[in-house]
Amino acid sequence: MVERKLRVRRRRGVSCLGRYMPRMVVIPPGMDFSYVDAQDLADGDGDLQALIIPGKAKKPMPPIWSEVLRFFTNPHKPMILALSRPDPKKNVTTLLKAYGESRHLRELANLTLILGNRDDIEEMSGGAATVLTAVLKLIDRYDLYGQVAYPKHHKQTDVPHIYRPAAKTKGVFINPALVEPFGLTLIEAAAYGLPVVATQNGGPVDILKALHNGLLVDPHDAAAITDALLSLLADKARWLECRRDGLRNIHRFSWPHHCRLYLSHVDASCDHPAPHQLLRVPASPRAASADGSLSDSLRGLSISIDASHDLKAAAGDSAAAIMDALCRRRVTDRPASAAARAAGFAPASSSSPPTATAPDGKPDAERLKRVVDMALSADAAAGGRLGCVLSTGMTIRDAADALGTCGADPAAFDALICSGGAELCYLWKELAADEEYAGHVSFRWPGAHVRSAVPRLGKADGAQEADLADDDAACSAHCHAYAVAGASKVKKVDSIRQSLRMRGFRCKLVYTRACTRLNVIPLSASRPRELRYLSIQWGIDLSKVAVLVGDKGDTDRERLLPGLHKTLVLPGLVSHGSEELLRDEDGFLTEDVVAMDSPNLVTPRRGPGGR
Repeated sequence: MVERKLRVRRRRGVSCLGRYMPRMVVIPPGMDFSYVDAQDLADGDGDLQALIIPGKAKKPMPPIWSEVLRFFTNPHKPMILALSRPDPKKNVTTLLKAYGESRHLRELANLTLILGNRDDIEEMSGGAATVLTAVLKLIDRYDLYGQVAYPKHHKQTDVPHIYRPAAKTKGVFINPALVEPFGLTLIEAAAYGLPVVATQNGGPVDILKALHNGLLVDPHDAAAITDALLSLLADKARWLECRRDGLRNIHRFSWPHHCRLYLSHVDASCDHPAPHQLLRVPASPRAASADGSLSDSLRGLSISIDASHDLKAAAGDSAAAIMDALCRRRVTDRPASAAARAAGFAPASSSSPPTATAPDGKPDAERLKRVVDMALSADAAAGGRLGCVLSTGMTIRDAADALGTCGADPAAFDALICSGGAELCYLWKELAADEEYAGHVSFRWPGAHVRSAVPRLGKADGAQEADLADDDAACSAHCHAYAVAGASKVKKVDSIRQSLRMRGFRCKLVYTRACTRLNVIPLSASRPRELRYLSIQWGIDLSKVAVLVGDKGDTDRERLLPGLHKTLVLPGLVSHGSEELLRDEDGFLTEDVVAMDSPNLVTPRRGPGGR
């Protein structure tokens, strides 16, 4: 309902009030029809006559033909073909009842049931045995001997040949399943020029809408099945029309058409690209300096990490020892001078910087100071050529204050990623925001329209209005912040996100500061994405980036763990995290989405500073 209303508003040029629903398009799958012989599409039943008329010159025929035709008293009659597993959901018993109760249908056509392979029904699984037993009982009840074929065996290579006798006798293919997810056999039947009768529940609706080669029926209504079969079998003009339409439109399910259709929709979506979709990679101010080009510099410098040895071997050491391993270089290069750094800032132009990710939740000043000192000392040891970035769920002002309590100079960091990835600024430029990144994340950001919806949808049952209230001091252009009274007063991220998306609001939610604040940020914003943004802007190889995280943190912490970068998890850094508000108890675990045994992910036995 919401999607339909938004589509109408967009068509009329009316504002959607920050709501957006992804546009979905059904693209038929591609199939290979090379196995269809042009002779199979020729009218006439010459092949069948050669097989069943005594004295007529016989050609080598597929074995499955004789296996089927031996059941029939009069094999010249049109064939009704059903091909499926012996599964109750395939609804074969209703088809048999419809056939058995219609004298006109029995006189007009034979029925062929291809129901898998069997040796002994008593040795089959419960569901299959029940269906096959019911089939045999119905054949006996309606005395359908000589009119119904139910061969015991067929090979996969026989399947294309099964459609041919039905088409040559001007028969019909039927799929009476209660629900059919797609309906591959309907497309195969159409490729042989065979009209179809199919269930009105599921994929056959889209298939017949494309092919126009048959009728849809209610699978529960035996009378409707009978009428549909008779309308095709008794009316030869209609049968020929369905045959021609099926053969004319079958190309819609070919691989070439599938690829063309897919690419056309991709081209159409590219007609309205997101602003700043392609990020600029600025030229290095020192690209032509005496130190050589950017590519030469990066080739001359690398972090000495072996994915399976050096980093893992250091896992038993302290975090400081691992930082030393991360910062070792295979070759020594002349440190950049202070004058060169002042000329133009491009931290990746001559180094491969580990990225220090600030601990989330509420770390104490001593713990935070050890991590900051670790990162800055590594930068100092590299002669100032190691870029350092602070990434946090706090606001810019809170992050600067936290660094101040540690006695660290905020300007020592090359960039600040704040509010869970909603803001990016450069402290060496007096906290100037990155306008290009701001334009990038603003794409389809609902802005003020979603602000009032979050408190209404995010409070737990019985919670008061003050339990999830606006935190104006922590808000920014791309971050709506809310003060949380307690974890039991609010819903979890997955639940709130689902409620917002049902209303057309698409954004990210992050609980931070030990479950005391909820940040709502644009869908295109996140701390991992901001890290990748910087890698593009600065020309950094992500495999040469180190990320330091605590063993607890914000609800987006697990997104920082996987990737090309090296991740160092510092145990004991954060006393209280926010992960309990990420997903429901019956949801998947972090181990289900993060490869904890990855060589790029390391947890030392001792905490920061060797403690």
